Amino acid sequence: MSTLRASNRYAKALLDLARERQALDVIKSNCDSLLSVLKESRDFRVFLKSPVIKPEQKLKTLENVFAAQLDPLMNLFLSLLVKHGREAHLEDVLEKYTSLYLAEKKVVRARVASASILNPEQVNQLLDLLKSPETSDVQLEQVVDENLIGGFVLRVEDRQIDASVSSALSKLEREFDKNLYIADF
Repeated sequence: MSTLRASNRYAKALLDLARERQALDVIKSNCDSLLSVLKESRDFRVFLKSPVIKPEQKLKTLENVFAAQLDPLMNLFLSLLVKHGREAHLEDVLEKYTSLYLAEKKVVRARVASASILNPEQVNQLLDLLKSPETSDVQLEQVVDENLIGGFVLRVEDRQIDASVSSALSKLEREFDKNLYIADF
């Protein structure tokens, strides 16, 4: 089974269990905590992906480190992943759970990159544009990218709107590279 398919299945199963036990928010919080540890600690990522370390040792370590901080459901889920040899995919599973959770709560994640920090009025305009009757909330992440020169690049899920000056300039440059006024015989 492919990594993506396995990650999706495990994340969906965790979401279903969390919904059944009415622990969606708690598990989401646990996922956020684990994701931050995974992103910050290279050693932890290497530990999980190492084929040399036995699953029993991984289980003991995970229990010792996380048992007190995590919900019992999340602890059981981590042990299940380790027992099935899927601990290397933990980050993908947690990210997929977060996506499924946000879809369940009808929250839209958006990322806007701009040449400078957006003022509150611009942020509110973007939020108003992104809100719809189907969404309950919008999580907007702002990133400053001086290479854009001006304008912005807005990414919402799998769609992207590029209204940056650098993009317009590169399109113009490509048009100049193609000389439409000289006949190609």
